[in-house]
Amino acid sequence: MDMVDVAFSLRGGTIPADHGWRLFRLLAERLEWLEAEPAAGVHPIRGARAVAGAIHLGNRARLMLRLPRERAQQSFGLEGSRFDLGNGIEVGSARLRPLFPHGTLYSQFVTVGTSDEVGFLRAVEVELQDAGLKCQVVCGKARRAQTQDAEIAGFSLMLHELSPEQSLSVQAAGLGAARKLGCGIFIPHKSAAAVGA
Repeated sequence: MDMVDVAFSLRGGTIPADHGWRLFRLLAERLEWLEAEPAAGVHPIRGARAVAGAIHLGNRARLMLRLPRERAQQSFGLEGSRFDLGNGIEVGSARLRPLFPHGTLYSQFVTVGTSDEVGFLRAVEVELQDAGLKCQVVCGKARRAQTQDAEIAGFSLMLHELSPEQSLSVQAAGLGAARKLGCGIFIPHKSAAAVGA
């Protein structure tokens, strides 16, 4: 599947560090197809980590959606939206970003239904094998996030020594569950140092 990232500029002050569930619900109210689109993912919003579980949004903060290319244009309707997230955010203009192959990929939160590291790595290996992917796997910090009525657990994860085809495949399909909550979405990274972050 031909997947792209749609990056929207953002204006706002601070948002909760654990914002995946709330952000997805706000987006689904504006994009009626988002919840039912199986390939869609919502990147976690990145910024400077502030005190008390908050993220400060700087000038480079972006709202990013990973979508099938045919859905990308439909998402542009988010431009100009205001969301009640943290002390409020305003969505600016959109830009398309094609995915590109990179030998090292990183996801800050992958969830496969267990908080046990050994079980997590076993499940990840099975998923990679089922997809025909062979690469080096480095598990990072434990992660937790809250949904409406449950907690999800997982770890940050780096995949290393991917071929170009494998890299694009992982970026398109992701790993694990909860892509719409910011989990299992991989981005290129230059080194293994990210896993400890």
